[in-house]
Amino acid sequence: MPTCLMSEYRISYVLTTYNKLPYLRHVLERLVAARQPDEEIVVADGGSNDGTPEYLQQLHEAGKIQQFISERDKGEAHGFNKCMFMARGEVIKFITDDDAFYYPAIRQAVDFMTEHPEVDVVMGYNAALQSEDMTFARVKEDPAKDYQRWLDHKVPFWMIGLPLLIRRSVLPLTGFFYTGVVLVDLEFIYRITSLNVNIAWCTAVLSMHISNPNGNFNRMSVEKRTREYNRIYNFFMPTPPPRSLGSVLRETVEAAKRPIRPAKRALFERMGWNQYQDPERFATDYVPVAGEDPVEAAFRVCDSFLAAHNATRPIQFIYRRPDITKVFTP
Repeated sequence: MPTCLMSEYRISYVLTTYNKLPYLRHVLERLVAARQPDEEIVVADGGSNDGTPEYLQQLHEAGKIQQFISERDKGEAHGFNKCMFMARGEVIKFITDDDAFYYPAIRQAVDFMTEHPEVDVVMGYNAALQSEDMTFARVKEDPAKDYQRWLDHKVPFWMIGLPLLIRRSVLPLTGFFYTGVVLVDLEFIYRITSLNVNIAWCTAVLSMHISNPNGNFNRMSVEKRTREYNRIYNFFMPTPPPRSLGSVLRETVEAAKRPIRPAKRALFERMGWNQYQDPERFATDYVPVAGEDPVEAAFRVCDSFLAAHNATRPIQFIYRRPDITKVFTP
């Protein structure tokens, strides 16, 4: 391995931020509490003016974060790239400044990568919470289905990048984040699933997105998001994947069901019957606390949901073929 890729730590948690101090405090408070001695925290601040540089300096001086930089940058991709250049860990785990992460399962994913050094990347489930209604969370099954299709047929796909872990030594093959887009995980995951990269799937919910008005995705207009998505999709998928007779039949049935689905859902809800949903909806048992800060409440709900949801099933890793799995018991 080249000298520049020698690892001083087992995990590098890399995080970018810009003027989100109320959220950042919650993220780093949890990450600092979870960090082990063989793990480092690397932060790139884009030149915030809300007290973030001073906060990071205090954490660094106290030895709670190992590296940070605060200067004007050219967006999230640029910040993450600086973090990856600074990182000294064997595995890089991307952390965002306004979402929640489940560190016990992340650490088990790194255990799996350590036992299987041929695995370059681990992906997994992501949950989502709406700040305006925290009584439920959603977990999409589509990414797991897309991964299985990639495993079987090598069809490139995209999923939200929050659960992603990547081995630092594979970066010369994958490259860094592309600074010419806003939806950086969209382009990066399409790219790595188009390359000769060994990817494993983790059945744990590794992360939880907290939808908020200040998020990069929400600040981007629908028109711009659509235009950027189409540009990236058309680059990596210039021609549609082959369609089997089965897929044509499924699409036909889906088209027939679509107009009657709202009435069916209303009937099932009125009768109290269970119904399949994707993303699947789960109750969070959220109970408002008088006077509680809404950001604190959101992270509290995420912490509780991630722990409870992951405790209901063993964590499984799927790699190379559907019949080869590795199971860890939390």
